Amino acid sequence: MGRHHRAFRYQPEPIVTPPTKSQVKRARTVGGALMLALFSMVLPGSGHLVLRRRVGYVFLGFFLLMIGAGAYLALTTSTGDLLEYVASSEFLLYVMGGLAVVAVLWITVVVSAYLAAVPRRTAGGQRLAGGAMVAVLCLAVATPFGYAAYNLDAHRFLLNSVFSGDSADAGKQVTKEASFRKPRINVLLLGSDAGHDRIGTRTDTMMTASIDTKTGRTTLFALPRNTQNALFPPGSKLAKQFPNGFTDPRSPNSSEYLLNAMYKYGNEHPDLVPPGGPSKIAGLNLLWSSMSTMLGLELDYYVQVNMEGFAAIIDALGGLDVNVGPHRVPMGGIGPFGEVVKPFGYIEAGRQHLTGDQALWFARSRTNTDDYTRMGRQRCLIKYVVEQNPPSKIFNNFSSVAQATSANVSTNIPQDVLPALLQLAMKIKEQPLESISFDPNLPNPRARDGKFDTARPDYAFMRQVVQSAISPPPNPHAAPVPGTTTTAPTTTTGKAGGKSSTGKPSSQVNPSSAPATSLNDACA
Repeated sequence: MGRHHRAFRYQPEPIVTPPTKSQVKRARTVGGALMLALFSMVLPGSGHLVLRRRVGYVFLGFFLLMIGAGAYLALTTSTGDLLEYVASSEFLLYVMGGLAVVAVLWITVVVSAYLAAVPRRTAGGQRLAGGAMVAVLCLAVATPFGYAAYNLDAHRFLLNSVFSGDSADAGKQVTKEASFRKPRINVLLLGSDAGHDRIGTRTDTMMTASIDTKTGRTTLFALPRNTQNALFPPGSKLAKQFPNGFTDPRSPNSSEYLLNAMYKYGNEHPDLVPPGGPSKIAGLNLLWSSMSTMLGLELDYYVQVNMEGFAAIIDALGGLDVNVGPHRVPMGGIGPFGEVVKPFGYIEAGRQHLTGDQALWFARSRTNTDDYTRMGRQRCLIKYVVEQNPPSKIFNNFSSVAQATSANVSTNIPQDVLPALLQLAMKIKEQPLESISFDPNLPNPRARDGKFDTARPDYAFMRQVVQSAISPPPNPHAAPVPGTTTTAPTTTTGKAGGKSSTGKPSSQVNPSSAPATSLNDACA
């Protein structure tokens, strides 16, 4: 028995080492680590808090602090201050830098939560798949910040390229303080007719927007492209050269001396252009001085749009809803030398959603109609653009809008004027746009036939009409002034009404009563 007896050997129980804190808090699977990374993507710091890491409180506190600061600024920042920030290229650059810092910090929180939770011993395939999923989460965090920075950069590009305030005579450039102490701001609006089918650059659209700086009430004064005998500033070289206005006595009806040819003439004779213009373009400076002289208005700013570039802007905004009218509008029909050609298409009658190219032809088409009808369509386009494009819509398409605008729009409006001008634009949207076109549809009691004559403009009458139109509106409760009427709008059909709202012939209009047409009625 003793031979078969085995000696008993004492075997101590194995000592179990308690797990470390990191082992207790580390997730058991890669999926669990990814879940904590997802928590951190949604709410920074939450993943670390699940792991009982105190640093999670720091991350979460910083995130909540940013939300609180943003809410406080949103509630306390005035509209004026907000517009100051939006119009500041330097401030936008700081915002872009801040977005980059926040994005990097947020991504760091997501990655650190995953690394703190993932098991140390993980198969290569699982580690690779987990890393790929974390990269997707980081991309989800970075995308909105990148999109915001992209749009801010487009905004800065627009500010720096268009609203540079570059003036040929910076000393005379209108400052913010000088502009908005005035009762009205007058802006020259030009549409150049340059294009692949055009020879030279002419101004197809010439308007002046006179804006009341307190109410936003705006009146557009439009001069037809075929206006003859345009005036130049008294005492200027051109006023001496053309004492009877811009015309060639040998060929009074020459198209080279119409108002739309003045831009081209100024560029060809820069030495004759009056000094002190708003730009470095001689032709624009000449037209600026002439329009100011004819209307009797001191101009403050100008905005020039390339008409073909206008199509790109409309496309960037997603098109435009337009009331074409009872008759379709031909696209094409007149060649570069005025010859009649077959239209290549039509814009159908009624309410239509137009592309940029269609909107351009709606503004340019003269086939089977006249210049004055086309001018009416152009003024309606301004109304449609203002009404149908709130800031939210522009922001959603801002990159493409900024690119199209910067390539096709020029102005002397400086950046420091933009905030006040944007506030004024809000008031403009609340007021019905008014329009006066100096064409034969405008009654002129001083003329023999009772109509304004573009071949022999009555400039004294023009200035009287302008001053009457920009005068404060009469008391609505007061009795109507005898003879006060409103001119009938120029419609897209080319027919102008011959009676006023009172039923009297339009030739009986009292010119002192500011016969402005509401574009709400003309373009309904």
